[in-house]
Amino acid sequence: MGFFKSLKGKVDVGTDDTPTGSQYDAYSTAEEKRRVFGRSSSNDNYTTTTDEQYDPPSGPPPPQSRQSEFAPPPGPPPNFLKGTTAQQPRQDDEETYAPPSGPPPGNPPPYHDWTVIPDTALLPPPPPLPQDYSPTNNASYDSAARAHEWCARHPLYTPSPPSRDIHDLAASGHLTLERPPAQLCNKNFVLRQKTSTTWSVRTPSQQQDAVIMSSIPLYFAAVDNPLVAGHPKTVSFEIHVLKISNANSGIAVGYAAKPYPPWRLPGWHRASIGVHGDDGRRFVNDSWGGRDFVEPFRPGETVRVGMRFSATPADASGSLGKVKTTAFVARNGRTNKDWEWEIDEERDERDEGVDGLMGEGDLYPAIGVFGAVEFEVRFGVS
Repeated sequence: MGFFKSLKGKVDVGTDDTPTGSQYDAYSTAEEKRRVFGRSSSNDNYTTTTDEQYDPPSGPPPPQSRQSEFAPPPGPPPNFLKGTTAQQPRQDDEETYAPPSGPPPGNPPPYHDWTVIPDTALLPPPPPLPQDYSPTNNASYDSAARAHEWCARHPLYTPSPPSRDIHDLAASGHLTLERPPAQLCNKNFVLRQKTSTTWSVRTPSQQQDAVIMSSIPLYFAAVDNPLVAGHPKTVSFEIHVLKISNANSGIAVGYAAKPYPPWRLPGWHRASIGVHGDDGRRFVNDSWGGRDFVEPFRPGETVRVGMRFSATPADASGSLGKVKTTAFVARNGRTNKDWEWEIDEERDERDEGVDGLMGEGDLYPAIGVFGAVEFEVRFGVS
């Protein structure tokens, strides 16, 4: 229990008169009292003397008149109202802490019912944001700058009415594909017509960006514009992918007005759209990174790309209405509402306009290639 187990027998350290033995037995509490109060243990009158020493003084208690010195003041206590048993607040307190005027506030307004918030899963998805670059392949800034200069020097062709025969040939898919300039393709670049509506394309591994376009338009603005024809117009063609050698190879399908810079893919410049198979993004006159759209193209699948032109109704002011253009993609014969978009959708401020794509310009099928790829082009599909 520690060093000081008990205070019994504790004495000051270093004293020589420490009681021991029989001396300690005689050192009692009573002896100590007598020593302090000057009384001998042999004094028999100790108790009596002590009682006499503390007797009350003689005579009667103090007179009652002295009690008046300590009596409470006459009358009721302050702020005590007759007939009550509790102290009331003073008048100035009532004014200081008085409740506000008017009735007490009622219940708080009901909390917002979160269950009335529409389920965001039922809302249409937000439009994809424009990107600065592709996660797969990107052309150089110099290539884009040269193409913009080229477009500035070569204005778009003015649409003209086709002959009946030419228009019928295009509608039936009897189109001819034109080989890119010689400086963009070597002897290993293969462009061969298999049937009247089917073409075969094979490119070498060193193939740089190039675009293959048809010799005549598939959409003739002078006769196919729905504001002129009085009915909608839909054009489309498809490719069947046979081989994409590696991540540095790809195919882009779309439409473009002529003339178009031959070393650029469709969708990168004026009056053109394109869906690029290496990253699955779509481009509308966008030299940057495009917008997320579909899954990348895979060997063995068929991809169809089309444009649908329709007229909006005239308004009450007598306006003739406008052309609404929608682009779409089908894969292996399947369509999906997520695989289409309106050309005049909200655009980023850095994007250029959509002139030439809203029914007012001739549009040609355009297939972009780079790297080693192999595929078939099929016209006359619906």
